[in-house]
Parts: sequence; structure tokens; C-alpha cells
Amino acid sequence: MNSNLADLTDQELLELVRKADQPAFVCIYRRYWSELYRCAFRIFPNQQTCEELIHDVFLYLWDKGRHTHIQSLKDYLYIAVKNRALNQVRAENNLHRMLGSVPTEAISSLAAEEKLNCQEINRIYDEAVAELPDKCRTILLMSRHQHLSNKEIAAQLNIAPKTVENQITIGLRHIRLRLGEYLIILLSIYTHL
Repeated sequence: MNSNLADLTDQELLELVRKADQPAFVCIYRRYWSELYRCAFRIFPNQQTCEELIHDVFLYLWDKGRHTHIQSLKDYLYIAVKNRALNQVRAENNLHRMLGSVPTEAISSLAAEEKLNCQEINRIYDEAVAELPDKCRTILLMSRHQHLSNKEIAAQLNIAPKTVENQITIGLRHIRLRLGEYLIILLSIYTHL
């Protein structure tokens, strides 16, 4: 990295970034990446997700942030990462609730087309669960079908609660990828119940 850039203040680097100066952008990225990662990881402890969140924030800074008035670069980056991490927590929590509690009584009262959609969603969900590794599938089913807490699952399987949390995240991510467009249908069904 250019030692002259490393000596510049955040505001000076930001001014260069506004002029599409890539080395200045790289300097900002290197200056803040590890701190932002730690911040995100405290909120949402998943390495891949945190890295993606931070990359998204920097991408936004490069694409649109150059046209945004930013008084404090450090504050802007921290707030952006914190908000995205909190949004990710909310999204995961909503997905956990949604996948774990589709009531069969509600499904039976839906119109014929919606029933077909639900049957297809259930089939894909069952296939996705069956594709999971044994340990991951067991933990996910204990969580979603037996409604056990992470601590209860950890105690029964003699593993760390963090392992339970990680396995649930892996399982739900796989299911979410498999359901794809059907998640939109599922969300629309939920909003009409």
C-alpha cells in the first residue's frame, strides 16, 4: 500500500474515493476491515455472513457512498455494518419461526392452488432436510419439530450449544437455498393467515 495514502485522514481518503481513486478505497478497506468484522461477528457469529455483510457495505460505499455526505467515515461504516448484521439476525429469526411452525390447520383452509403450493413447498422442504448430514438433520429436527432449545439439544447430544447453533444455521441456509422462489409463496401464505 502506498505509504502516503496510509498517512491520510479518513476524510482525505474519502475525498479521493469520491473521485474514484481505487488505491484510496483499498486503503480504507484495509484500515477498517478487521474492526468491522469483529463488530459484525459479535452481533451475528457466522464468518461467511459477516464477510459478506462487510463486502456489501464497502461495495455500497464505492458505488453510492461516493455521492452521499459522510461526516465520519468510521461511524458510517460501523453503523452500516451493525445495521446489516442486525437485519441478518432478524431475517434468520423470522426464517427459523417460519420454517418451524406452518400449522396444518391453516394449510387445510387454503384455496386449491395454495394447497398445491404448500404441498410442493413441503416436498422440497422434506427433500432438503433429507439431504442434510445426519448430525445437522438431527439437530434441526430437534429444534424445529420437537421445539427444544439449543441448550436442551446440546445437553441431549453432549455437544456445545454453539455447535447446535452452527448446525441449525447450516441446515436453515441449505433449506432456504433449496426453497428459493417458494419462500416468497410461503411468505404470502403467512401474511394471509
